[in-house]
Amino acid sequence: MSFLNDDLVGQIVNKVTKDDRKSFSEVCTQWFKVEGLNRSSLSVCLDRIDFDLGGALTRFPNIIDLVVWGSSTTDTHLELIAQNCPKLESIIIYCDDDQGSDDGILGAKCLLALGNRCPKLSKVKFVGSFAVGDSGVVALLHSARHLKALVVLRNRLISDEALRAIGCLSSVTLLKLVLCDITDVGLGFLANGSASKTIKELVLATYHGVTDTGVELLCRMCSLERLDLSCYGELVTDIGGVAISTIQTLKELRLESLMSVSDTTMVALAQNCHNLEVLELQECVRVTGAGIRTFSGHKGLRRLGLLGLINFSQVDVEIIALGCPLLESESVLVDSYWSLDPTWSSELMHDNTKRVIKFVHFYS
Repeated sequence: MSFLNDDLVGQIVNKVTKDDRKSFSEVCTQWFKVEGLNRSSLSVCLDRIDFDLGGALTRFPNIIDLVVWGSSTTDTHLELIAQNCPKLESIIIYCDDDQGSDDGILGAKCLLALGNRCPKLSKVKFVGSFAVGDSGVVALLHSARHLKALVVLRNRLISDEALRAIGCLSSVTLLKLVLCDITDVGLGFLANGSASKTIKELVLATYHGVTDTGVELLCRMCSLERLDLSCYGELVTDIGGVAISTIQTLKELRLESLMSVSDTTMVALAQNCHNLEVLELQECVRVTGAGIRTFSGHKGLRRLGLLGLINFSQVDVEIIALGCPLLESESVLVDSYWSLDPTWSSELMHDNTKRVIKFVHFYS
């Protein structure tokens, strides 16, 4: 195979499937080298005793997307990544260690270096209870000038201080904070900062701390197209729900475990959110068939989720199926246990209802 130059071998390897790249690299020394130079994505487990991160990054100098996971992730690992991956655009870091300081496992210094040495970095995701703290996020934001997406999952170290820094960004379009320690104060930083003009997708999931006061502020986010809000309990009511309905740019809305949100919110959404294409309701138990029916006649609705709802009937779904012309096939999601109810028999359904309804298993 020596008659093939590196460029031609590179074209060949780019057509090889991910599963076959290892075998490809074992053909000869040239193919091993070229496969490494043409690798753009990499997933590494730092818990492997024999794994050499520095060696791997040296072999793959053109990595764009990197996933790092393991219980032994440290600042040293991140500094190695910063030094060896100048083309990095996306990184996902899983920190499985369940112990750490208030500053997080990954410190401000290494995250500052990551942003400075990887100028194209645009997507960062942290997963883990102690993966990163407020100071680390602030340092990353100061150096990653082109950050577009920030995701932090299952991390109680992240508080309103991180949101203060995020709110000042003018580049971020996606922000996802799940089970972080945020409050209405933090949402105020988002709603009143530069980020309010650029964030298109916002995912917030909290157990406490966010109330109607914070949710009302979200209507100031003038570019928001997708909102996913999970606030377990009764702190967010129809006051917050009606405020959400004033966000004219909304195309997708998901509400989960908002126990005090009722048909009043549904009426407001149906009347005001003309651009809404997707509405997913999960365990919003005060929403009834009457609220669901208000969407009949909505000209833009394509998908509707009704999981964990208990006060509606097959007739309500039929009214929606016949009244919403853009509903896609199998786009109305309903708990599978309704299919056991004789009143939900397919023999009683209109053909269009059969087309759009989908029974799914849902576990609360």
